[in-house]
Amino acid sequence: MTPRRVKLHELYREVEALGGATECAEDRAYNKAICDVLQTLRASGFGDGYYVDQREHENRQRRGAWRALEAAE
Repeated sequence: MTPRRVKLHELYREVEALGGATECAEDRAYNKAICDVLQTLRASGFGDGYYVDQREHENRQRRGAWRALEAAE
């Protein structure tokens, strides 16, 4: 398996998609582990449509500061 770069919100969706049917005890344990990972990610601010990576956050701050400067002129 070759490593690939993926945005964190896409990784969240991929992990979320790993959950499946709960037919046996092994499946239930697997799904519980997936739910635990998703819960940890959500507690850190991840989720579909919610997470903004650091670079984007900084870009938004710069744009906001630029607009404030333009409005002050």
